[in-house]
Amino acid sequence: MREQLRDPIDHSTLVSEPAGLRSAAGRLYPTRAGGWDLRPEAAVTAPIANAAHDAAHAAAQAEIYDAMTGELTDFDRPHNLTLLHQRSLLEGLPLDAGDRVLEIGGHRSGVLGWLERHRGVHGIGIDISPAWVAAQNEVCLARGGRSVWVLGNAERLPFADRSFRAIVAFDVFEHLGNLRAALEECDRVLQPGGTLVCHMPVADISGSFDGFQRWVDAAGYAARQASVGHYHERMPSRTKMRTLLEQAGFQVLDTRNFNVWLQPLHDHRLMPALGRLRHRRDKPAPKNAAPTKLKTTASRFQRAYAASVLPIARALTAPDELGALLGFGGSCSFVARKP
Repeated sequence: MREQLRDPIDHSTLVSEPAGLRSAAGRLYPTRAGGWDLRPEAAVTAPIANAAHDAAHAAAQAEIYDAMTGELTDFDRPHNLTLLHQRSLLEGLPLDAGDRVLEIGGHRSGVLGWLERHRGVHGIGIDISPAWVAAQNEVCLARGGRSVWVLGNAERLPFADRSFRAIVAFDVFEHLGNLRAALEECDRVLQPGGTLVCHMPVADISGSFDGFQRWVDAAGYAARQASVGHYHERMPSRTKMRTLLEQAGFQVLDTRNFNVWLQPLHDHRLMPALGRLRHRRDKPAPKNAAPTKLKTTASRFQRAYAASVLPIARALTAPDELGALLGFGGSCSFVARKP
């Protein structure tokens, strides 16, 4: 996949050197975290348009997720309803063996590993967290996979035009400082006919469980959201997100409301409570510790839960499907095609 890498500033070809990758303009992007640091600010000292703002926002998000350790998600044995939903999105991607797929955002993500095994793709990932880029590259090396992760910003993707058949971004776009720029970059690096699939929280949450929580305790809800880098005042509504996709050049094929009533109770309340109970005797991880020992398969607890309890939870959340059809939900998935 190295041949697809480009200077994120001018998209010129990068040449490999012992210290990293150098562009035609002389900018050096250093080797880091098992891949390369392809953030624009890693190679330039002079200001570039909007770079300071985007870099500051990305750094704040990276600081949050550098400190969030945990198990890598296993789409072969999904242990919550969100993963089941996201796996259905992956299963619907029109991909052939050998296709190139980009994943944006890699915190605890097992997307590329699953797509490698089940669809035979060549994957590359990009994230702004050095800890998680390093962890993803270690996991990929351990499983003998072909994917590679690089440090970079979604608003300035360091890839050649028309490099990918598909782009996946699960719970990522809500974190970006310049979503419009990121979508335009996705359009640039996708091949004609390529697919972008994303899942993200949205601003219009009235009528959902998230909306109820905000109504009961607005300050507490905002604080919990901010702790994971979510700021509802910056998020687009469903309609706005669709408009942004269309303005970037995409044809929106499907939207699916999610995170309605019972599903968020299960995924966001019950599962964290079970996790805390399960790990109550664990020693706390040091501050800013890198998650370097991620498991590539589900834990024994996750496998047992996925096999015995999750089917029951899925049946109990049937009313959420009606709510989704009525337009309720704290999040939404979008499937879009580049004409």
